[in-house]
Amino acid sequence: MGGMRKKTLDSAESDAAKRLRDIWNNKKVTLRLTQEKAADALGFNTQATVSQYLNGSIPLNTDATLKFAALLGVKPEEIRPDLAELMNYVRKTGTHVQDYSAAGWRLLKPEDAELIELYDRLPQSEKERHLTELKEKVSDFDRLFEELLATRKQ
Repeated sequence: MGGMRKKTLDSAESDAAKRLRDIWNNKKVTLRLTQEKAADALGFNTQATVSQYLNGSIPLNTDATLKFAALLGVKPEEIRPDLAELMNYVRKTGTHVQDYSAAGWRLLKPEDAELIELYDRLPQSEKERHLTELKEKVSDFDRLFEELLATRKQ
């Protein structure tokens, strides 16, 4: 990279990157995360972006911090302590749910959002019918997957 000098992060920024890296390393196995999956979930174009945030070559802005926090199931201020005041304000003004599986902590991809939007427009009876069908379909796929794994192990 010729004349491109990468901006050196100040100590707060490199602390944030280190915190993110530690949380990532602690959680990536249980969350089955790869940098590719994270890039997809966070809406980054490439896995390289995730890597750059993790190794501190780009500073974590508020937006990226909130996205990583949601993905990793931690409070944003665990990555950037300076966000504590902002987050407390947000939690005071809205209803803050500590449960990380709650809707506000889920990152929705555009097709997820579309699905919810369409589902919300259905009458209740149709909602219930579709949910039942979906659950059956998923458990069929789960069973199929189990069987595939079993035959591969033999």
